[in-house]
Amino acid sequence: MIRVMQLTGVALIGLALTGCFDGNSNRSARPDLPTDFTAFVTSEISNTADNRNAVGINDLEFGFNDQTNEQAFNGLF
Repeated sequence: MIRVMQLTGVALIGLALTGCFDGNSNRSARPDLPTDFTAFVTSEISNTADNRNAVGINDLEFGFNDQTNEQAFNGLF
């Protein structure tokens, strides 16, 4: 009976450790960090060149770090 409990414990530990690994050995591909929305808007409004190109935003993920900062855009106006 003790042997069965030991084997069950080893099996549970093995299963728990298996859940820690995703099997992907490619560690170089990291997701991009989100773009700070306030910095993005500020840089876009400050760029007033007539010949500038449109900025693609479909693939950007924005981070909203200034949600509680009421003066976040005061420098623009």
